[in-house]
Amino acid sequence: MLYWIGQGLGLVSTGLGIVTPVFKKKWQMLTVNICGNLILALNLICLDRIGSGIFMFLIAAVQGAFNLFRTLKNSKPHPAENVIFLLLYLGLGVYGLVTAPGFVPAVNGQNLLELLPIIGAVLSMCFLTTRDEKKARAFYIVCCSVWVVYYAFILSTAIFGSLLSVITGILAAIRDRKEKPAA
Repeated sequence: MLYWIGQGLGLVSTGLGIVTPVFKKKWQMLTVNICGNLILALNLICLDRIGSGIFMFLIAAVQGAFNLFRTLKNSKPHPAENVIFLLLYLGLGVYGLVTAPGFVPAVNGQNLLELLPIIGAVLSMCFLTTRDEKKARAFYIVCCSVWVVYYAFILSTAIFGSLLSVITGILAAIRDRKEKPAA
C-alpha cells in the first residue's frame, strides 16, 4: 500500500514540477519548490528508499523557506548561512549514503546511485541562493536532470515530474529570451 502512495506522491510532484519553472517571480518558484521537496521526501519514504535523498529533500525545503523569507524581505543571506546549508547537505548526504540499505564500504552501483541526491542537492542550493531568475531557472533545469537519472534507477513515478520540469524549464528560458528587449 505504501508503495502505491509513494507512486501517487511522485505523480503529485510531477504537477508541481510542471508549474515551478513557469512562474516569473522567484518567490513563486520557491514556494512551490518547498512543497515539492516535502512531497518528494515522503515519496522516497513510501518507496522504502531510505538514504541520502530523503535528507536532501528535507534540507532543501528548510533552505527554501529561509530563501523565501529573504526574497520577500529583499535581503541576501549571510555567507555563513550558505556554508551551514552546504555542510548540512554534504554531512547528511554522506550519512544517508553510508546508512542506506545495501551500502558496502566500496565503490558499487548502489553507493554511486546515492551520490546523485547529494549532487542534486548542491544544484538545488545554487537554485535557492541565486537571486537572478534566469540563473535560478538554469540551475533548476540541471538539478532536475540529475533527479531524472536517480528516479529512473529507483523506478519512481517522480521521474515524470523531473522530466517535465526540465522541459518546462527549457521552454520558460526560451520564453524569457524572446521577451528580452532588443538592444
